[in-house]
Amino acid sequence: MTPPLAVLRQHQLSKPVHIAETAIAHVWRVNRSNGDLAALKIYKNGDTKGEETGFRLTSALNGHGAARVHFYADAVAILEWLDGPSLDTLSHNGNDLQAAATLIKVADQIHANAPPITLPSLAENFAALIQLKLDPSWPAQTQRNISFGRKTARALLDNSQDMRALHGDLHHQNIKDSARGYLAYDAKGLIGDRAYELAAAFQNPLGADALVTDPARARQLAQIWAQHWGTSPNRILSWAAAHSALSMTWAGNFEQPLHMRILDMLCAVAGLTD
Repeated sequence: MTPPLAVLRQHQLSKPVHIAETAIAHVWRVNRSNGDLAALKIYKNGDTKGEETGFRLTSALNGHGAARVHFYADAVAILEWLDGPSLDTLSHNGNDLQAAATLIKVADQIHANAPPITLPSLAENFAALIQLKLDPSWPAQTQRNISFGRKTARALLDNSQDMRALHGDLHHQNIKDSARGYLAYDAKGLIGDRAYELAAAFQNPLGADALVTDPARARQLAQIWAQHWGTSPNRILSWAAAHSALSMTWAGNFEQPLHMRILDMLCAVAGLTD
């Protein structure tokens, strides 16, 4: 598969190599006119699924903590090439705490360098969960935990603290190593409580089921990140549980065993009850 010739000519790109296909886009490695490698991302049917706000943030960051955006318009993005590997490699190789330290380092770079820009709110991001109606056909435990996650999200949103421009989906698969160190990509671009920023990381890395369902690991991550940011571990864990419920809502799958185990574990360690 090759990108449209018109796109290559317009941006003086050459030697496209198809790297990945996601649910919404195709990605190629390309050469720029100056010889540098870049990632060319073209969205299917011209639909970015709201990712333009992420490019708004990463463009404004100008390379601080995130891949540089060389171009973005009309569902076409040209990004700094990150050689990899992804941060999940550290966790899979037994260096999960090193990955945890890298996650917060990248988050700090984003938070420290994001200029004042207009982005969607974290409340908008949680709308699907807040408005969700529980289905009585779901297992009782799932109904209970989704309810906990929804109630917790409402409480956290009503009592938001330390508001920042957030990556919004910062986890192991959205950070890669590069010549400039570890950098993030695929941002959502949100304004909200900083304690939410690493909520998705509790569910990652993918393929490490025993790790992501381990309550001791969840508590350890929460302790590390809470101490660094001057907040409580319970606040970090509560955001993680709320995000887990939101992820299930987005997926529309309330019977996936791993997702249910993660949500159940996070609700338990966060002490969420009726």
